[in-house]
Amino acid sequence: MLMTPRILALALTLLAAVTSAPAGDREAPSVVLDPEAAAPAPEQKPSSRGRTFVPLHSTLVGQGGVTRLNFSGSLSIHNPSAASMLMVEKIDYRSGRGQLVESYLTEPVYLKPYASMQVVIAQDDVRAGVGASFTVDWAIPPGAGEPIIDALMASFVGTRSYSFLSPGRRVSRP
Repeated sequence: MLMTPRILALALTLLAAVTSAPAGDREAPSVVLDPEAAAPAPEQKPSSRGRTFVPLHSTLVGQGGVTRLNFSGSLSIHNPSAASMLMVEKIDYRSGRGQLVESYLTEPVYLKPYASMQVVIAQDDVRAGVGASFTVDWAIPPGAGEPIIDALMASFVGTRSYSFLSPGRRVSRP
């Protein structure tokens, strides 16, 4: 299988981020994409573009506003098509105030059929606060199914753990 220079560079960058530091000192990469899940841009142009909004509750408030519980989060983007590529154009992480916290892609990523990718938010990353969310801009060729996008939140405190899933919803795209 031949990889374009951009896909190869992305794969090598992600591999370097994962393997360059000793296990105890390394930070997990924010974008998790197996090099075998990505493909070069297809010749067939996308015919449908969309945006999916996904709540990612990185911080929850409890006990009448007295307690805050921080969660790690994994945004998962799945290509449900058996035959078509999914173009992921943009992934933005926003605060509960609606302000952009971070953009995760500098160029589109093309996911192979049935492939997926993730964006990971660490449990101690509280930049987005209460009410955080992602928007994912994507494009598909004619006849392909829309992506399945959701977020899993988990919190580990002492011997207790909490987790829940937040489904994405298609919203209008400017």
